[in-house]
Amino acid sequence: MWKLVPVAGPAREPYRLLTGVEYIVGRKNCGILIEDDQSISRNHAVLTANFSVTNLSQTDEIPTLTIKDNSKYGTFVNEEKMQNGLSLTLKTRDRITFGVFESKFRVEYEPLVACSSCLDVAGKTALNQAVLQLGGLTVNNWTEECTHLVMISVKVTIKTICALICGRPIVKPEYFTEFLKAVQSKKQPPQIESFYPPIDEPAIGSKNIDLSGRQERKQIFKGKTFVFLNAKQHKKLSSAVVFGGGDARLITEKNEEEDSFFSAPGTCVVDVGITDSQNLIPDSQKKWIHSIMDMLQRKISPELTTANPPLFAEEDWP
Repeated sequence: MWKLVPVAGPAREPYRLLTGVEYIVGRKNCGILIEDDQSISRNHAVLTANFSVTNLSQTDEIPTLTIKDNSKYGTFVNEEKMQNGLSLTLKTRDRITFGVFESKFRVEYEPLVACSSCLDVAGKTALNQAVLQLGGLTVNNWTEECTHLVMISVKVTIKTICALICGRPIVKPEYFTEFLKAVQSKKQPPQIESFYPPIDEPAIGSKNIDLSGRQERKQIFKGKTFVFLNAKQHKKLSSAVVFGGGDARLITEKNEEEDSFFSAPGTCVVDVGITDSQNLIPDSQKKWIHSIMDMLQRKISPELTTANPPLFAEEDWP
């Protein structure tokens, strides 16, 4: 979302700019009101934010913010006077002065990339409309650029794990519709803590779980190497390991690693969890995986220390 932040005069809240709306800067009856400055015209300038493309699939796509000067005494961008009647595209941290006195501002873009999980089609549509108006994007797959995970109730999915590890908050869809209403009515944004979804996992129950964006989680796997013995698991879970500062490695029979590799300090071997229903795994690979698991189980004893490799089952994550 684009914001117009005052940098001079008394402390004021920034103006948040929705996409598709023309914000008139002036001294009377306008969206961005500047009083007590005689150099400000009634219709001094116009700010507009719009997405320049219709297919918004890239998480780095942001709306274009333009400014048009209509004033008598001028509008200045980075100390340079604009040509009256012409539009200019702004960049984040550009400095704007309306008139010739102290009506000084800075424009900033605050990234908003909302990833949805377990929402139906209607829910995704409503979320997309609200986030687009706020100048953000919605995506289906979690990436490091995502700023929020949106769920009606919290279930343990790989998206949930990644959001927690990346230090991103998990919120209900209503958070963005209320945020939009607040911007439209020029009120304070809603408190994000009021929009944490309930936990819907019987194994977890109703324990106090912190769904806020805790940055220390980004180092939760620091110094650890997670070894995957199955390509499907590696594809599904490796991103969470990397987000948490760890190293993810896929090892197959062809690697011919020594037993000492799997039992090295800081190495965590992820249990494949082979069952009779997993017929897609060749028998030779099953035998190889079982041999590694058996070797690790033999090393586990009542005197287990941190030097021994933990054996992680996929359902134990995080």
